[in-house]
Amino acid sequence: MEFLFETTVPAPREAVFAFHADPANLDVLMAGWPGYRLLGHDGSVRPGSTTWVRQRVALVLTFRLGLRHHLYEPPRRFAESRVHGPFARFDHVHEFEESGGGTLVRDRLDLRLSPFLGGEVATRWLVAPMVRRMWAHRHRALHGVVARGAIAGAPRVGR
Repeated sequence: MEFLFETTVPAPREAVFAFHADPANLDVLMAGWPGYRLLGHDGSVRPGSTTWVRQRVALVLTFRLGLRHHLYEPPRRFAESRVHGPFARFDHVHEFEESGGGTLVRDRLDLRLSPFLGGEVATRWLVAPMVRRMWAHRHRALHGVVARGAIAGAPRVGR
């Protein structure tokens, strides 16, 4: 199942890319998301590096997701794919475009649960709604980071 998520933030593309290219900032974007935990990363999103997360989706259902980064074209895009986890396919491309003095952040996901876990049907009915809520959460968090002036070159909103 393919997803496309977009949001525009009033910050320079190079700075927004740099924020996303630090895997530690996944904790910033996911702060407050139920059951999420960053387990570890190699310190970058350059090809060959990995990032590991844990996600609890029910009281007794938790999974680990290992991602290997394979595309790095600053400040335009980077990407990763699943090396471990419940998905038969998990490909994620992060894209960054200059847009009206800010940056359009675009996430393209292609994911499917393994057939053993329900495949396309379970992906559509169980995973897709959670993924949509998760990206809405991530976009709110990113806008908050920008509003606080935590991304270089972004205008600070309020005090």
